[in-house]
Amino acid sequence: MKMTTAIFDLDGTLLNSLGDLCDSVTYAVEKHGFPPVSMEQTRIRIGNGVRKLVERSIPEESRTDEMIDICLADFRAFYGEHMMNRTHPYEGIVSVLEMLKENGVTVGVLSNKYDSAAKALIEHYFGDLVSITYGERPNIPRKPDPTSVLQLLDELGGDKETTLYIGDSATDMQTAVNAGLTAIGVAWGFRSAEELRAFGADALAYEPSDLLPLFEYGVPDVSKAEKALTGYGFGFHYFATKDEAVSYLRDTCAGKSVSMGGSMTMKQLGFPENFADSTDVHWHWIDKGVYCQTPDVYLSSANGLSETGEIVNIDGKCNRVAATLFGPKRCIFVCGVNKLRPDLQSAIERARNIAAPLNAKRLNRKTPCAVDGRCHDCKSPERICRAMVIHMGVPSGFESCEVVLIGEKLGF
Repeated sequence: MKMTTAIFDLDGTLLNSLGDLCDSVTYAVEKHGFPPVSMEQTRIRIGNGVRKLVERSIPEESRTDEMIDICLADFRAFYGEHMMNRTHPYEGIVSVLEMLKENGVTVGVLSNKYDSAAKALIEHYFGDLVSITYGERPNIPRKPDPTSVLQLLDELGGDKETTLYIGDSATDMQTAVNAGLTAIGVAWGFRSAEELRAFGADALAYEPSDLLPLFEYGVPDVSKAEKALTGYGFGFHYFATKDEAVSYLRDTCAGKSVSMGGSMTMKQLGFPENFADSTDVHWHWIDKGVYCQTPDVYLSSANGLSETGEIVNIDGKCNRVAATLFGPKRCIFVCGVNKLRPDLQSAIERARNIAAPLNAKRLNRKTPCAVDGRCHDCKSPERICRAMVIHMGVPSGFESCEVVLIGEKLGF
């Protein structure tokens, strides 16, 4: 389902404002004889409005309402003059907002920062890429209360089913949950991925470009994929984190002979180094020409995985796809959730227009896709797309074939 409305948090999501916030709160508390605050202290205190940020930065024994009000006034005065000194958009955010506008997505911003500052920052850094901005306003409860986000959604003309709420904190995830919106946590902000998951993130974005497929296709449906894949006879395991998946793979492969093709996913998971010492592993990236064609287990990733139960791979030399079809006793496809698409056509599209160009660029191939990131169905002698294999079921010669899906971004 295409998403038509985006509501973004501001600090830690669109803008890295930590430096100016730290400088301003330090000015406010030092003026009254209190210790300066560090960037890390500021980072963990952000998220519930500037009054709460100032309150948390005053030593507990001096934290009276009067002192909070005085320091807050000093903070506002200083921040109003210095809020654009060190603040900057996160790399890639502007281009994502431009793409959303080009694709007809309406964008709003909801912040616990006071309203005038939020509006000034959005106007300065993003202009007409954002339609409406709400900051903290009198007599309107702050996030995670859903009042503001629902008012903003109404003004944007959006509906809950086709809206993504995007933020970097537990407060943001709670806001989305309380409002009945799809919650997208961004891992480049002020909080950890673990916190975002714990407070209700439906999906995580690890860099701004990860947001675009979520608007195009919606949040990946893991349960639908599991049902489809197991219906075709594939085994299926889902792990929220790569550490959990690594533990499973180590245990599964211990004491067995294992072959691996070239896979950025497996490399990011730390294999083959992560295997138990008893595992007999063959990996052509390490030992050129050494390739075991009949291992107990063959490990691969996929270039695309569909919620309808198909596994898509593109290959050049074709030893990787060949081993997923014949030879091993068992084949395991290990994929990050970023590989998952709603149907076979979109999985093929991903393989051709995301995975293949990135691999061509990584391998320094002189192909058109390595330049502009899009498939040209070229006739280049350096083309790496020599075969496409679509698994629609378990090859009959295998004892088993399974998918290990990981709830993190991995590989190309």
